Amino acid sequence: MRQHQVIIVCGETGSGKTTQLPKIALALGRGKCNAPAGQKGQLIGHTQPRRIAASSVAKRIAEELKTTLGDVVGFKVRFQDRLSRDASVKLMTDGILLAETQTDPLLKNYDTIIIDEAHERSLNIDFLLGYIRQILPRRPDLKVVVTSATIDADRFAKHFASARPAPGRPKAGGAPSGGSVPHAVGERGGELVPAPIIMVSGRTFPVEQRYRPFEESRDYGLNEAIADGVDELWQGNAAGDILVFLPGEREIREAADHLRKHLSHQPVMRNAEVLPLFARLSQAEQDRIFDGHTGRRIVLATNVAETSLTVPGVRYVIDAGTARVKRYSFRSKVEQLLVEPVSQAAANQRAGRCGRVANGICIRLYDEASFNSRPRFTDPEILRSSLAGVILRMKSLHLGDVTQFPFIEAPSGRAIADGYQLLSELGAVDDANELTPMGTELSRLPLDPRVGRMIIEARDRKALDEVLVIASALSVQDVRDRPMEAQQQADQAHAKFDDEKSEFSGYLKLWKWINEARGGAPSLPSARAQKAMAVHKAPSQAYLPVTQRMVAAAQPTPAAAVASAAAPAPTHKLSNRQYEQLLRQNFISIRRLREWRDIHTQLLTVVTEHKWQINTQPASYEQLHLSMLAGLLGNVGAKSDEEDWYLGARGIKFYKHPGAHLSKKPGRWIIASELVETTRLFGRGIAAIEPQWLEQMGGHLLKKQLLDPHWEKKSAEVVALERATLYGIVVYNNRRVNFGKVDPHAAREVFIREALVGGNWETKLPFLAANQKMIAKVEELEHKSRRQDVLVDDELIYAFYDQQLPPDVCSGHSFEAWYRDESKKQPELLKLTRDELMRHEAAGITTNAFPKTVRLGGVDCAASYLHEPGDVRDGITVTIPLFVLNQVSDERCEWLVPGMLKDKIQALLKSLPQRPRSRFVPLPESAKRLAELLGTPERFGTGSLTDVLLKQVRDETSLDVKRADFKLDMLSPHLFMNFRVVDEHGRQLGHGRNLGALKAEWGAKARGAFQALAGLKLGGAAAESDKYESKVPQALDGKAQAAIKTGVKGGAQPAQPAKPASTTPSAPSTPAGQRYTTWTFGELPELMEIKKAGQTLIGFPALIDGGDAVTIEVFDEPEVAAAKHRAGLRRLFALQIKDALKYLEKNIPDLQKMAVAYMQVGRNADGTGGGTQEELRAQIIDVALDRAFLLDPLPTDEFAFKRRMEEGRGRLTLIANEVARLASTILLEYAVAVRKIKDTKNAPEATQDAQQQLARLMPKNFIAVAPWTQLAHYARYLKAITLRLDKYRADPARDATKLAELRPQEQRYWRLVAERKGAVDARMQELRWLLEELRVSFFAQELRTPQPVSVKRLDKLWAQIQS
Repeated sequence: MRQHQVIIVCGETGSGKTTQLPKIALALGRGKCNAPAGQKGQLIGHTQPRRIAASSVAKRIAEELKTTLGDVVGFKVRFQDRLSRDASVKLMTDGILLAETQTDPLLKNYDTIIIDEAHERSLNIDFLLGYIRQILPRRPDLKVVVTSATIDADRFAKHFASARPAPGRPKAGGAPSGGSVPHAVGERGGELVPAPIIMVSGRTFPVEQRYRPFEESRDYGLNEAIADGVDELWQGNAAGDILVFLPGEREIREAADHLRKHLSHQPVMRNAEVLPLFARLSQAEQDRIFDGHTGRRIVLATNVAETSLTVPGVRYVIDAGTARVKRYSFRSKVEQLLVEPVSQAAANQRAGRCGRVANGICIRLYDEASFNSRPRFTDPEILRSSLAGVILRMKSLHLGDVTQFPFIEAPSGRAIADGYQLLSELGAVDDANELTPMGTELSRLPLDPRVGRMIIEARDRKALDEVLVIASALSVQDVRDRPMEAQQQADQAHAKFDDEKSEFSGYLKLWKWINEARGGAPSLPSARAQKAMAVHKAPSQAYLPVTQRMVAAAQPTPAAAVASAAAPAPTHKLSNRQYEQLLRQNFISIRRLREWRDIHTQLLTVVTEHKWQINTQPASYEQLHLSMLAGLLGNVGAKSDEEDWYLGARGIKFYKHPGAHLSKKPGRWIIASELVETTRLFGRGIAAIEPQWLEQMGGHLLKKQLLDPHWEKKSAEVVALERATLYGIVVYNNRRVNFGKVDPHAAREVFIREALVGGNWETKLPFLAANQKMIAKVEELEHKSRRQDVLVDDELIYAFYDQQLPPDVCSGHSFEAWYRDESKKQPELLKLTRDELMRHEAAGITTNAFPKTVRLGGVDCAASYLHEPGDVRDGITVTIPLFVLNQVSDERCEWLVPGMLKDKIQALLKSLPQRPRSRFVPLPESAKRLAELLGTPERFGTGSLTDVLLKQVRDETSLDVKRADFKLDMLSPHLFMNFRVVDEHGRQLGHGRNLGALKAEWGAKARGAFQALAGLKLGGAAAESDKYESKVPQALDGKAQAAIKTGVKGGAQPAQPAKPASTTPSAPSTPAGQRYTTWTFGELPELMEIKKAGQTLIGFPALIDGGDAVTIEVFDEPEVAAAKHRAGLRRLFALQIKDALKYLEKNIPDLQKMAVAYMQVGRNADGTGGGTQEELRAQIIDVALDRAFLLDPLPTDEFAFKRRMEEGRGRLTLIANEVARLASTILLEYAVAVRKIKDTKNAPEATQDAQQQLARLMPKNFIAVAPWTQLAHYARYLKAITLRLDKYRADPARDATKLAELRPQEQRYWRLVAERKGAVDARMQELRWLLEELRVSFFAQELRTPQPVSVKRLDKLWAQIQS
């Protein structure tokens, strides 16, 4: 030590290094006691990594020197100072020495510094070693001893290598004789010489190493292995205590429970004590370990007992081989407490804890190969920690760049960058990594930079008093004890300190209770009383000063009444002993409470030195937590919507710590004082925050994105949606931001394109409306001509505006201000002309070719045009008022408008087969010629365009072209008229190109609207269009459905029905809805002309059957009117001959006999639904009435009605008897056919076909619906069915052949009926009954047919139908 400034001392554990080195230094004349008279002596500094080690070593050295602790040898640790003014040896933690560098940069108070247990390589040790190396050249008198049992001596020796001066060139003012100047390599070219290494020995007792590896299984684990080790060590009643090393507190608790159960079954060892030893234990529990004892003892410890501590009586060690190591994750930015295998050095330190009082045994619960594969030394803490505090301290001490600092092992660039990132987060460094004023203030606070940032923010937010309490609490272990044997009682005692949303507020509650618990002021009520007060909405007393709390307690509120039983009244001040007893009863650690108060006092001293004002008014929740948030921006969490975890910074997921002191769930957004990873990542020190606070405190850290810049018409500005994230957490999304302030150039472009070119802006400026109107006119020409090259494109219009607008105009407000000034100089400013908008003239686009209205059903319907292939509105769209829908002719709609006729004719010609199509090549010229020929006013719109063109094609080509040769499905959709049906208010009801479908859907309501307009249904001027729905017309019969074909949509307001319609010839002069029993309403015309708003509608009046009377209604379809009128006229005749009808009903011949057979007609498979006698009677009488009175022409006035009455009255009975006889014959043959079908076996196809024929012939109303001429043949048709089945057995092949010929004929007919929705014309009726005759000729020729019939004849008739 005399010859070298730095020496490295290493040797076995238990060799006396720790206690002998300070005594050697004293013997060499170091220390205050050896200072010359009149000179101020210096101390021998001796550092230990832990407080308990520093105090225990000081006591041992004092005992060996036989001096009082503090006189020659003393110690100073945080919150304890047992050092007299004249002491020579000072034991302390390395953190204390590091803190002294701020007030004593060259450490002039010391002449010798001993760094013990340097192998631990804590952050403080590494920083000290690098700092000492820097100051050694300026302190040549300072001696440094670095020592440990398991030190990496070579690494430390190289770190303190010194330069020997070159021979013959002694260095002036050099080191003492034989010495060297560490790290003084340079201009003189001296050789680097490592610091000397001294190996010491002298261990009294050897330690035997035993390896006992085990395999983890379901039935055997770590606890069982420890129990076996205990049995092995204590076998044969061996004496001595056992020290067991485990990784953490949870493992200690589990092992303790297992060992107690294990030992309870062994008589000799059942009284052995099992004690825990870890850092969070109370002082009393730690002292118990070092007290003397007589029995056996097992101490379960973490790595806190690994170094410096000598546990009395320990002869044996059981090493689990693992420890919880704190590692900082540079990815997730959190501290991780991971269970890892210990290094060889740490394992040797553990083994060295025994063999100090006798021969020792160390059982390692792993094999020797595992030991040899482990790293020699533990990773330095600087390589696994955040460097923010180190960097900040170095900056404040002006030690230069951290990358140049002489660490024993320099941290990685990633670690340094991470430290700078945290300082940047706190606002401590700028972009150049230089200290900011905030960083300078932080460096003056002896705290973690995060905590310091909280205190500075609290100063500005008037929350300093509260944050000092919380900051000091976060700097120590929680003062709330949870002894293993009384955890539930401790939790109950601590519940009164819990807050609903914040553990920080819980610290304030705890602090206030501690300060007031001595008496003299009311303390906090219990947790139960607090809940009762919360129910009554009482304010929390945790934030109130004592004086205010006393006032609140005195006020007679319901909440106070609830809590009065639980809240103690002011009491006398307790003595120290009573106070400590109260703290123990509430499971408050007295030692940690003293530390808390000492730190708070120190922080208060720092605040006072800086002359920061302490707030006198309680801080609000927002003030308090904004201050805390300033230092914890990296510990923000947003709760997952589905699971119980929080999304933290940089994509990490963490959970609320299970031991969190909260009475309720904290909420969606939280901050945590620290994030620690054990079994999973937990957040400790949880508090709820508001998301808007993040923007307020972390605005410099927010990453903002502007998405979807768009024009908003309402605000008249370009708006973007802003998204802000804090370390990947979305703070807010879709916030509207004025894009013009962010990027005026891009906002200007969007403004011009959307507002001016697109016209998406509501403004009173005249130019824009004029331009849009002009553009609309040009676009209309484009749609009509179906060309997209008439209007100039948007880019040219954009260029027009871009050229004239100044660069700073990017919103509606700035534009209007500019336009008002400029328009005074140029009145026509920004107005577009027709020539500027059109590329060329659109020839042939006239009003005649493309009219604005199309006359349909006697009404001028508005027409609009669109050229947008693929759009449902492509082509021409006609708006049809609902009341005229049923009168729209699909034949007229085929013609479209004159301007589109050529294109449709060309498309129809193109769809023809090749032979006729070739006669019209070239098609465009032929289509133009035919359009001129057919488009004349006298021919346009007359008949069906397809039929007219078919005739023209036949005439010109002399070819037998069929109507079906025009493939309408090949035509483009725009060549079919598009219909838009609207009600009287202009609301769209339906749209499409299928007119028939629209009529089917809206025909009934259209009929009601038409009748309301006619004034005959709802009564004159009182008829309102919104009431037509109250009358739903009866279902359409077959003839009415014949008028329904195709349909679609359109576009104009219909005329409002108001006055009763005028008619020509005169309508019946009777109120609408009046009932008649005789013909007293004058002449009933076949049609009526209804004048409305200059339009003429055609109506068809009809008598409506009302049961006991008839009414008059007007219909918009002649087929429906005719069907209704026949039924109404039949009822009116019946009302005139009531007596005759009653007689006739009772005297129909063989009615009951016929009714029995009629019961089978229309019956379902389950036997229900057959015909009844009443239905049969009604059909016979209706047919008789039709035959007697309703022969064409029908009467139209009273005279013709009465004359027809007289003519038919006399023959009614004869006609009825004739109908009854015919019905009887048909029903008789029907019964025979049904029975025959049932009895025929082994002929499935024939019987099935017969059943289908029978079902078509014989519905329940067959008498009424079948034409009279065909009804006479029904018996023959039915008899043919019977004969067919009789012949089937003799020649089934012939039946199958004929059926194969018949089926295609019938199938195509019924398919056509379905396509025409039941509308059957005369030719189809003829084909229908020829099919029945064909069946007779095929299967029952002996019955003969009235006329020749064959498949060939049916084909010829089919061709006529299709032509």
